[in-house]
Amino acid sequence: MIKAYSYIRFSTPAQAQGDSLRRQIAKAEAWAEERGLILDNTLRDLGVSAFHGANRTKGALRSFLDMVENGEVEAGSYLIVESLDRISREAVIDAAHQLFALIQAKIIVVTLDDNQEYSAERLRNDWTPLIISLAVMSRAHDESRQKSIRVGEVWRTKKEAARDDRKPITSRCPEWLEVKGDKFIPRTDRVAVVRSIFDYTIAGYGRREIVRRLNEVPVPTFRGGHGWQTSTIAKIQQSGAVVGKYQPHSGTHRNRDRRPDGDPIEDYYPRIIDDATYWRAQKAIGDRRHQSSGRRGMARAHILRGLAKCEECGGPMHIISKGRPPKGGTYLCCSDNRRNAGCNNSRAWKVDLLETAVLKSVSSLDVTAFAEIDGVTPKALELVVSLKAEVSQLEASRDRLLSLVETGDDAAVARFREVAENVKTKRQELKSAEAEAAKIASDPGIVTALIEASSLADRLQTADEDERRDLRIRLSAILRTVIDQITCGPDTGAVMIVKQRPHWFMYLTGFAVRMEPEAIYVMLEDDASAAVVDHFITNFSGGRV
Repeated sequence: MIKAYSYIRFSTPAQAQGDSLRRQIAKAEAWAEERGLILDNTLRDLGVSAFHGANRTKGALRSFLDMVENGEVEAGSYLIVESLDRISREAVIDAAHQLFALIQAKIIVVTLDDNQEYSAERLRNDWTPLIISLAVMSRAHDESRQKSIRVGEVWRTKKEAARDDRKPITSRCPEWLEVKGDKFIPRTDRVAVVRSIFDYTIAGYGRREIVRRLNEVPVPTFRGGHGWQTSTIAKIQQSGAVVGKYQPHSGTHRNRDRRPDGDPIEDYYPRIIDDATYWRAQKAIGDRRHQSSGRRGMARAHILRGLAKCEECGGPMHIISKGRPPKGGTYLCCSDNRRNAGCNNSRAWKVDLLETAVLKSVSSLDVTAFAEIDGVTPKALELVVSLKAEVSQLEASRDRLLSLVETGDDAAVARFREVAENVKTKRQELKSAEAEAAKIASDPGIVTALIEASSLADRLQTADEDERRDLRIRLSAILRTVIDQITCGPDTGAVMIVKQRPHWFMYLTGFAVRMEPEAIYVMLEDDASAAVVDHFITNFSGGRV
C-alpha cells in the first residue's frame, strides 16, 4: 500500500521543548489528509545532527533507507520532510547523492516549506527543481559549517580559559562534584563512595564484587539508576578526574572522531584521590587483567586464581570439582590435558592442600631479609629521568631549527619535521614510562605485602564464612604481587616461583629452595617422595636447602 512517511529531525534536544516538533508534525498531517493518504509519523531523529551524516548512518532515517532497500516500502510512496536540510546538511555532493538514491528507488520526496515534489517521473520532464534542491543543500551545509566554526572557536576559547584560570567551562562535571558559581565543590557523600571503590580495588576486589558490595548495602547510584553496574565502576577507576585532571576533547562519539585535544589540564578539578592510591589501584587492575585465568565469582574465592601453570605445556591450570569431601574435593588440572589438546600432564592437585602450602611458605619468609630492597630505585624511574633529558634536548634542537625554517631553508624544513616527529614519539614513550614508574612508586613494598599476607593467613583459621571470602580475595591480590607463578609438573610436583627483585636474599624453612638471579623457586609439597625432593634439590636448587 502506498503510504506517506513523515521524517522529523532536529539537531539539539532543546528544540524538543520548542515549536519545531509540533510544527513539523502539523504540516505533515495536513499534507497527507489533503491527499487522502495514510501517514506514518514514527520516523523521528530528535537531537540528531545531519551535518556529518549521523542520521544517515543510524537512527530513524537509516531504518527507513533499509526498509526501502529491502522492499518493505512500496514504490511510489512518499517521504515528507519540512525541508531538504532535514534529510542532510552534508556537503552538496553527499546530500545530492542521498536525494538521488531515494528518487531512483521510486520514492517521492516532498518538501513542505517550498511545496516541491522530487520524483523520477517529474525530473525526467523538468530538471529545474534540481537547481532549487542544490541551492537548498548548499545553503544548509554552509549554515552548519559556519555554525560549527563559531562553536569550535567558542570551545577553543573556553578550553584556553580552563588552562589559564582553572575555572568551570560548563555546568557538566564528574558525578562526585557540583558547580557553584565559578568553582567545583565536592559532594561529600559521593566522594566517600568513590574512595571506597578505590579501597576495594586496591584490596583485590574485581568490579563484579565491588558492584555486589555497593548494591548489597545499598549505596545510591549517582544517576538514580537501578543498582550499580560494572561499567560505572570501570569509568570511575580509570578517570583522571579523581586526581584533578581534565582532558579536553574535540569531535564527537556520534561521528566517531572524538580524540584528546592537547595535554590533560592538571589541578582543574578538586583532587579526591591521592596519586599513590590512584596508581596502586591501576596496578591492582593490571594484576587482575594479567592473571585472568581461573574461575571468578565463586562463593569460596580462589586464592591461586591465574597463578598455577602447567609445567609441561605452559597452559593454565583450571579448577574442577570432583564432588563433595571427604572423597571428592576441588582440584587444579591442566586445561589442555582436560581438553585432549596435546598435553600429557594428567596429574591433579587438591586446591586446599596447595593453598595451605603456599600460605605456609610465604609466611615462612623472613621479612627482615627484604628490608633493604624496598628502597631500591626501579629501572622505570631511571628511564623517566633519561627520557625527560632526551625530550628536553630534542625540543631545544627543534626550537633552534625553527629560525632556519622561517628563512625558507629546505634542508632545515626536512630536519625540523624529523626532529618534531622524534619529539612526539619520545613524549609518548615518556608518558608511558611515567605511568609505569608511578605504579611502581605507589607499591607499598614487599615487606608490607608479606606482613599483611601472613596476618590474613592467620585470621583465616578463625574467620566465619563471610569473612573468609573477604580475606581470600585480599590474599589473592597480595599473593600476585609476591608470586610470579606456580608450576605444576607430573614428576617434580608443585613449585612456587617468587618474583625476584634486585639484591634479594631470603630465609625460608621447611621447604626445598633454589635461588637464581631471576627468581626464587620453592618446592611446595611436603608429602613428595624422597626421590622427587632429591631431584628438585639437585636440578632446581643447586644442592641448597
